[in-house]
Amino acid sequence: MTDPMKPHLLDSLDDSLSSWAAQRSVPAYRVAQVRKWLFQKRAGDWDEMTDLPKALRGELAERFQLWSTTVAKHTQSDDGTEKLLLSLADGGQIECVLLRDTVRRTICISTQVGCGMGCVFCASGLDGVDRNLTTGEIVEQILL
Repeated sequence: MTDPMKPHLLDSLDDSLSSWAAQRSVPAYRVAQVRKWLFQKRAGDWDEMTDLPKALRGELAERFQLWSTTVAKHTQSDDGTEKLLLSLADGGQIECVLLRDTVRRTICISTQVGCGMGCVFCASGLDGVDRNLTTGEIVEQILL
């Protein structure tokens, strides 16, 4: 469950986590471990970060929100294209798409809830723009 009162760790990972750790005399290598768990190992929650002391994981969980989106729907087409419908902490929904090509992959991510373009083929623009996404909400789409 997400807590809107906690800052999202991915909104300003380097600044917020580093300054929080420094204030508590947490060694800098612990910040590097958290980054590795997020960006390389794709940890789903604090308890998966097993090389961090349990007490530190508890403190991090109390202070920072790790993930704020949940996958509401995942579809995959015959050509390998994958689409995720994500539910946000405030009830909004966004989509992100992974397009596979023979030589590369392309990801289309949302930067806003809703869309102001009003394209007739797209449901995202039916109600216009609701709000801009936070940095953390944007980064989460890439990490999923």
